[in-house]
Amino acid sequence: MMKPPLTFFIVLLLFLSACTASKKTRQSAAPNAAVTDPSEPSRPMPDMPAALSIDRPLPIDRKAFIAYAKSFLGTPYKYGSADPDKGFDCSGFLYHIFQHYRVKSPRSSYNYEHAGREISPQKALPGDLILFRGENSRRIGHIGIITATEAPLSFIHAAGTGSGVIISTFSGYYKKQFVKIIRVLE
Repeated sequence: MMKPPLTFFIVLLLFLSACTASKKTRQSAAPNAAVTDPSEPSRPMPDMPAALSIDRPLPIDRKAFIAYAKSFLGTPYKYGSADPDKGFDCSGFLYHIFQHYRVKSPRSSYNYEHAGREISPQKALPGDLILFRGENSRRIGHIGIITATEAPLSFIHAAGTGSGVIISTFSGYYKKQFVKIIRVLE
């Protein structure tokens, strides 16, 4: 049997590295971003609005926001993940939901500490975010989305107890770890 010439392997290696580089470039680009000349300023595609930021009230329908979050009920917990195919951690869950709405949001729960406007539990609305301390910590370590405000208040989140994305009530452990509720939606 004849061995392929060395040039074959060099060409194959160059081809594979070009494919890998191309894949990495596509994955790192913003969703729906236009591919442009690097010397020109980047612009969103004409039919897509510019990405929103969590630093001002977001014009997102609360019912749609919650319905989209609920579509992930049962997704497994996976620390450090924002990928529904692999699972979510609490902040990855919110990050993924905000990405769906083209919102630039924090990737870590503690970065929500100064986001939005703080509101009392009595004034909470579905779609507001609820923040908790981490176990044995004073720092924000967990986050969820309020789904219902009638007693008892409930919220959807990616629980690290092996339950994955679930809806929990604001009682017991969660009441003890509670820090605040913030409003980021209009």
